Amino acid sequence: MKWDSLPRTLVFGPLLLGMVAAALPYLVEHSFFTEGSLLAPFLLTMILVLQFAFYPQAGDGRKAELIGGMYVGALFAFLPQLIFFVWFIPMILLWIHQSTVIWQRNYPPFRVGLWIGLGTVSGLFIGGILSHIYL
Repeated sequence: MKWDSLPRTLVFGPLLLGMVAAALPYLVEHSFFTEGSLLAPFLLTMILVLQFAFYPQAGDGRKAELIGGMYVGALFAFLPQLIFFVWFIPMILLWIHQSTVIWQRNYPPFRVGLWIGLGTVSGLFIGGILSHIYL
């Protein structure tokens, strides 16, 4: 997929979804959400990230590849965080870099899905840090 300009909904949508999901444990008192943990917000974003496959900017056809890329990208960004504490830093930087160049090139849907998955988990990391500080 190649766009004429940066698809802002595919950049800021996953980021905001992750940030809002990361803030939920601090805002909602429920046994599913544990304050300070990103596991429940991650599971929630894995359900809600499917909406981006149906955005008009995401392209037509091959939705299965796009959805698969979103899940692989999110798992690649999230699971190593369980072992390596500073994993979020290279993942956020990788997502920022990809956000600046992905719209200029013609990538397959799986690669665009990887980018969306990285954006969602980057939003989780950023939202988790900001929620811990401000909420």
